[in-house]
Parts: sequence; C-alpha cells; structure tokens
Amino acid sequence: RQNNIIQTDLGIAKRLFLVLTAATVTLIASGTGLLMLQVYNLLSELGLSFFDTFSILINTSVGTTWLLRIVTSVLILVLAPVQYVLVRKRKDKVEGTSTSISAKKIINIVLYAILILGSINIISNSMVSHNAAAEFLPLLAISVDWLHMMAVSIWLGGLFYISLILLYAIRVSSNNPEYEINSNTKEKTMIVRNSFSLAIMLPYFSMIAVVSLGVIGISGLYMAWLQLQSIGSLFDSTYGNILVIKLCVISPMIVLGAYHQIKLHYVMVQTAQRKESKPQEQFESIPNNLQQRDGKDSYISKGGRYDPFRRFSKTIKIESLIGIAVLVITSFLTITSPPSMVHSDSQMQMDMQEGSGLVNSNLGSSIGGSGDNNQIIPAITDVFTITALILATTVFFVTLYYYRKSKQGLKITVDLLQSNKK
Repeated sequence: RQNNIIQTDLGIAKRLFLVLTAATVTLIASGTGLLMLQVYNLLSELGLSFFDTFSILINTSVGTTWLLRIVTSVLILVLAPVQYVLVRKRKDKVEGTSTSISAKKIINIVLYAILILGSINIISNSMVSHNAAAEFLPLLAISVDWLHMMAVSIWLGGLFYISLILLYAIRVSSNNPEYEINSNTKEKTMIVRNSFSLAIMLPYFSMIAVVSLGVIGISGLYMAWLQLQSIGSLFDSTYGNILVIKLCVISPMIVLGAYHQIKLHYVMVQTAQRKESKPQEQFESIPNNLQQRDGKDSYISKGGRYDPFRRFSKTIKIESLIGIAVLVITSFLTITSPPSMVHSDSQMQMDMQEGSGLVNSNLGSSIGGSGDNNQIIPAITDVFTITALILATTVFFVTLYYYRKSKQGLKITVDLLQSNKK
C-alpha cells in the first residue's frame, strides 16, 4: 500500500510538472510577444531602430513589468522539474527514514516558492492594468487588482488542479491491487473509496472557493466603481458590455459549484457510508432521482451502479472550460478603455481648449496626487457608490455565511464517515 501511495505521488508530481511547464512557457511567449508588438508600434511612430526603441521601452514601467514576468516565469520553469526530480528520488528511498522526512520538507519548500513566484508574477499584470492609471489612491487600486487576480487564480486554478491532477490521484489510489478480489467487488470498492475521497475534498475546496468568490465580488465592485463611474456605463459603454458578458458567463460556474456542494456532495456521503465489508449490500438500492433512465447514462457504471465520481469528473471539467471562457473575456477587458479613461481624456481636451492655466492645474494635481478629483471619482452620495457599497456589504455577509456553512458541512461529513468506519 505504501508503494501505491508513492506511485500516486509520482504521478501527481509528473502532471504538476507538465502543467507548470506549459503555463510558464505560455507566459514567457505571450509576455514577450506583447512587448515586441509594442516595440514595433513605437518604432513606426518614433522612426528609430528596433534596438533603440527596445532600449527606450525597457526603461519604462512596461519594460519593468516584462522583466518581472520573465524572471518569475523562468524561476518557476527551473523549480518545476526540481520538484519532480525530488519526488522521483524519494520514490527510490526507504520510507520512514530521516532522509525521507527531509525530502518531504524540501519538496514543500519548492512548492511554496513556486506559489510565491506565481503571486509576484500576477503583480506584473496589476502594475500595467487600468487600475494603475487611477488617480484616486493608485496604490490601493493596484493592490485591489492584485487581490482580485489572486482570488481568480486560486478559484480557477483549484478547478484546473482538481480536473487535471486530483481526480487522477483519487482514481489511481483507489485502483489498488490489494482489493482485487474479483471484478465485481473491485468495482464496488472503487466507487465507495472514490466517493469517500470526494466527500472529504469538496467541503475543503468549497471553503476556499467561497472565500475566493467573496474577494472577487468585493474587489470587482471596487474596480467597477473606479472604472465605470455610473450604473449606465454598464450598458452604454463597450467596457461595461464586456463586463456584463463576463458576469453572465461566471453565473453557470457558480451554479455548478452549488450543485457540487449541495446535491452531489450529499450523494457522495451516502455512497461512502456503505461499508466495504458487505459488498453485496452496498448498492442494493439507489435513490429514485438517481435511477438509470436508460442504458446510455454515462454516470452509471458497467455493473449498473450510480457512480458520483464519474458525474463529478464531467461537471468539474465543464466548469473548468467555462473558466477558460471567463479568462478569454477578461482579456478583452484589459485592452478596452474603461469610461473613467474616456472621461479623463475628454476632460483633458476640454481643459486644453480653455487655456494653459487649467492644463497646468490638472497636470499638477495628477503628479502631486491631490486636487479636485470630482471629475474622475463619483461622490460618496452618488447612487452608483451607494449601490456598490450595499452590494459589497451583501457579498461580505453572504461569503461569511457560506464559509461557516461549508466548515460545518466538513465537520459533519468527517464525523459521519468516521462513525461509519467504526
């Protein structure tokens, strides 16, 4: 059994290595491609050589963020195979020795380093985002953007990790030769063990997802307040329209997450509670709403038993694909000027027409970080501001409620499954 666990860890490490490598190579290629595109755009405008234009751009904030992105990505690209090699070496050592314990610590340190480098990489996006141009507390705006992207990365990254790695680990660990008494008993045992693993995992991930969604909701409302400036901008601006589409696409993900946690989790607990010592009694009855309606139900195993692991495997992959669509839509937001920038540019043009005095006043206020920002930030008594505050408060309390509910659900699940094993 110990050898089976090590083999599972090695499979997880290999998949994680492939995912990290593909992600970092994509980051390096896309980041460098965007920089080259900006260089060529400036090259035609300035009439300089490629190297002169590149040297100018590399000394700006754009160049700084590119270097930060490349350095962190390369470091992750170096650490990813290191983590895999450490796991592979650990496989060849005798478990229970001090060397094995030391290897575990080193592997954990490498994984934490990758997480920290990933969070720093995300900062590079926030430094060149629309919030970086905000005149109202720009450092706060950049920090909120970073928190927003971190929460999105944790939520969507968790979905991808479950889809690509964790489900594989559960499937492999359950397929243990130790339990291969006969094909029928093996199938029943695998269904119970897979359901047990998922029944424990789902409440854990639910707590993470709930907190992430809460941070996404509150930070998103702040950024919407900063960039849209009015409720009407949601519908009469391109930026607002894309944001509405993004929210509409996210909604099915939230619905699927609720389905996993409320309905499918209950079925997993019920399945996992069936004792392995009485295989012939484990699946004598299936709830009416889970009965096989026809012979083509892909969630029914070959033996005619309902398998929640199969259903979850399909729905979590659908949720992950929707998450990719959300990221694609978000990319359009990054290249679309928000109403705040449009209003700021219009105001600047009006000031230039009125006289140089107003121009100097606006420049002084933007450089010094002080001055009249009423043209850029809505008043505290503005309807949009009040609506955003009410929604943010609602999101906070809803997040707190469902976090506590998920925590209680985890405790109840563990107690039920442990009592069933006694």
